[in-house]
Amino acid sequence: MPDIKIEDTVILLDSSRSMLRKDFKPSRLAAELQTVRNFILSKLSIDTKDRISIISFGDITKRLIDFAIDADKLIASLKKIQISGKGILHEGIAFALQVLVQEMRIIGGKTSRILIITDSKLEIDINRLEKIINIAKGLGVYIDTCQLGGIQDHGKLSLKRIAQLTRGEYVHFNNSKELLDGIKALASKKEVRQTSDYFSPEKKENMAPLVSEIALPLRKPAILEFRLMMSGKNRTQEKCHICHSVKAPATGSEFYTEGRYCPSCDRPMHLSCAAMWSTRDSLVQREYKENVFRCPFCFFLLELPRAALKLVKEKDEESQEIRILEEERGKESKMLLIPDKDIDQIDASCSYCHNIFLGDYHVYQCDKCGSYYHLPCLEKMKNEINACRYCGARIVVD
Repeated sequence: MPDIKIEDTVILLDSSRSMLRKDFKPSRLAAELQTVRNFILSKLSIDTKDRISIISFGDITKRLIDFAIDADKLIASLKKIQISGKGILHEGIAFALQVLVQEMRIIGGKTSRILIITDSKLEIDINRLEKIINIAKGLGVYIDTCQLGGIQDHGKLSLKRIAQLTRGEYVHFNNSKELLDGIKALASKKEVRQTSDYFSPEKKENMAPLVSEIALPLRKPAILEFRLMMSGKNRTQEKCHICHSVKAPATGSEFYTEGRYCPSCDRPMHLSCAAMWSTRDSLVQREYKENVFRCPFCFFLLELPRAALKLVKEKDEESQEIRILEEERGKESKMLLIPDKDIDQIDASCSYCHNIFLGDYHVYQCDKCGSYYHLPCLEKMKNEINACRYCGARIVVD
């Protein structure tokens, strides 16, 4: 008897502009969505314990629904799909792998699958894709690929080759009827193959640099989001969730200038704030590449532009020079106690830990630069450098 296990399947749906073509009736997109409905119903009829998650990928990669076993909820999530640009395949697969890796860390012993439904109009970074497929092989993830319409040459990593390398299945359809009938075959169970335990302690040293390759770039604001920011109609959404401000503390830039979003939880953050967070997280620095860090909110692996890291390092060096100069000149900063009744009016976060003020500690403000600090953070900073973190003036507590 073959070894059959409960399966976690991530469906990757192409949401690029080419899916609006009408060679499939009534369109490629409509045929794709009906195909997914058929797959969900077939899959869950085989084993009600199997779980499905759905991700769309175009210019933007977006999770439509987390793992679920409710067919109605899964099908309803398809209404969230949004058409954008070209399908960036390597980012879509990286997103799917991160979702599966998170589940593997929590509960092992399942079969992990990715089903890609797409046409041939894809944007591919072959070197990045090759590394990502190698990770999928190492994790024992099956990748099934379903291709609509004409076949386009993508070099050595075609959709068919991706399926072969990961022991998945490749299917190609030229019309809606073939597609709707043929997709049901992919819903069948996979026979589990023997793989090494990727998350065992002895594998940990080799795991981290490899998994870094599936880190995703922070998402740029879409055109509509950008327009709302510029018009001032989206004030609650344009605040960075790290510093809780519209302007970036390190650069003074508005959110529409350097604002980005986590592709997983969609939390907004300044590039410079994300870079500062990554450089202060010692665990990240020990495990991953220099420009890779985990989202402070959902712990998704994210990749920073190296220019952002360089900017923050330069700012840190500049702040250090200012601090030294201020100490040499003997300048002092009074740390003024904020009345408890005024704490909830502070529209900023602690300049040391970057958390907001909830009224659980006394709050102090630097009279030189206006930075705010929790009392415990102020005490730590005083012991470490005896100076305000941002203006460099020596600390005097009022």
